[in-house]
Amino acid sequence: MGMIASHATTVYRNCVATVLGVAMFAVGLATSLPAGAQESWGDSETNVDTLDVLVLLPFGLQVDTLPGGFLPRKAGRLREIAMESLHGVEAAARELAGAGLPVRLKVVDEVPDSLGRPQVGNLDIARCDLVLGPLMRENVGVIAPKVDRFGREQLLLTEQPERYVARGPGVRQCVASDLAAAEKMARWVAAKHDTDNVVLVVTGASEAALEARFEEVFNAAQRAKWFSPMDSLRYPMLDTVVGNPRSVGELALHVTPYERNVVVSMAGRSARSMWAALQTELQMNDSSDFVLFAHPELAEMPFVEGELMEKWHLTLPQTAAVQWGDSTRHESLQSYRLRTGTEPQKYAALAHDALLDAGVRLEPWLRGAVQAWAEPLVWAQQDSTGEWLNEAWTLSRFADLQWARLDTLPQLLPFVPRLFYDEEENVIPVPDSYRYLFPEEYPND
Repeated sequence: MGMIASHATTVYRNCVATVLGVAMFAVGLATSLPAGAQESWGDSETNVDTLDVLVLLPFGLQVDTLPGGFLPRKAGRLREIAMESLHGVEAAARELAGAGLPVRLKVVDEVPDSLGRPQVGNLDIARCDLVLGPLMRENVGVIAPKVDRFGREQLLLTEQPERYVARGPGVRQCVASDLAAAEKMARWVAAKHDTDNVVLVVTGASEAALEARFEEVFNAAQRAKWFSPMDSLRYPMLDTVVGNPRSVGELALHVTPYERNVVVSMAGRSARSMWAALQTELQMNDSSDFVLFAHPELAEMPFVEGELMEKWHLTLPQTAAVQWGDSTRHESLQSYRLRTGTEPQKYAALAHDALLDAGVRLEPWLRGAVQAWAEPLVWAQQDSTGEWLNEAWTLSRFADLQWARLDTLPQLLPFVPRLFYDEEENVIPVPDSYRYLFPEEYPND
């Protein structure tokens, strides 16, 4: 084992110059890096078959530069993502080799050449065991039929349309499914807030499918509790407010100070204006109690204030978060830091964990010998079409000015309704539907 690890390290060092020089080595990478990127981690003389991985990432080495030699903004960002993903793949290959599974990476630029021709050929696919990538939707559409023709497993690191994913059991979408996040959040809300005032703000925009799935799962969970005629009142269906990507609609008419308001929105960064309006709406209703469940992208929106996030118990699903607190991951993470000069971000973490997962599924004896950086991938096979979706979501809540796993935090204290008074210390009339909460003030209701 020591010999394998040593050899893996040696080969990796030989590849560093090629990998870091990928932007200059345009011809080398466009022809699949025959000298450097095809070298392998591990001892070729072991009895374990080498895992051949074809890695397709958007380096865009033949993209025309702008005056001054700069890349267009999109191409530059794609190259950054490609390099980050590649570093994660390399780290995983090194760890698998150190544990006894030799890995050979063949890296190909997924961006077509200057004539619009794909830079990956049938021979590249035929010679590999596993295809990792591409990342870009248009390139997945081109490569998918070829991957299927040769019966190779394909790992998709980005969310893709159903037509590119629902192709059978050989396809695994490694980026966690957004629909699974909506389902997980709906089940939690139905379990912990089933008697509260739950309101879903519907934008009907790009996240319309997530909104529909949340409503479907929540309502099904509520109906399952109806054993007597009164149960439908105790466990009501989801209340919805029709908004849009810029507005929360008439949300103010659906919240009340006399019960806990659980406000849910599945809208992401495309609805920034709606989130700004929602924050303002909740601030204006400061006498009401709120719990806010949101799309994971809300955590990246800087205008949402930390104190308000904590006040509203902001809760959202998170995935591919590196587990820095787990000491069993420290050696691998420190190695990545020393080699790249930075900590692994989400693309590196997902690529690393996806390749490790593939290695463990191929050779189950590796389980326990290698460790994912984030939570392990959770696979769910789709009944009708057979593909595998990752459902590894964790619900997190903003508490003590930091994110924490929801299942590690104490439950919220029960909501206690209270009366409100005007400037002359007179009780503000309570709506008829809530007077039963105050029998001393309204003894005849």
